[in-house]
Amino acid sequence: MMETDESKFESMRRENRLTCRLPAVVEGRDKDGLKRDTAAQCVSISRRGACVITPLEVTVGEKLTLALPSVNAERKEMMVVAWIREFEGQRHVGLGPIDDDTFVIFSDAAVTGGAAGEASAAG
Repeated sequence: MMETDESKFESMRRENRLTCRLPAVVEGRDKDGLKRDTAAQCVSISRRGACVITPLEVTVGEKLTLALPSVNAERKEMMVVAWIREFEGQRHVGLGPIDDDTFVIFSDAAVTGGAAGEASAAG
C-alpha cells in the first residue's frame, strides 16, 4: 500500500485530530497594528492545535486569537500560525499553541460537545 502525504502526517502527529465543521472567529493585527477579525471555519482540532479556513492573509509565526462561539461563547485562545496551505480555492491555516506547555482549551469540549472552561491544561 502506498503511503499518502496525509497518512505520513498522521504518523508524525503528537495528538489525534478531530474533524469538525465549527463556526470560528479569527482575530489578529494588520501591518499597521490595527485589529482585524473575520468569520472563519474550524475544520479540525486537537489538543495541540486547530486548522481553520479563513480569508485573512496571515504569515507563519503570526499570533492570532481563535474563538469558537458554538463551543464557548466567552473563550478565546491565543495561537500561532504554524502553516498555511491553499486547498480547493480556500486558505487553510494551521494554528498551534503559543508554547509547548500549553494545550488548546477547545479540543475536549469540541469532542464532547461540552463547555470548554474545564478543558484547559498546561504542562
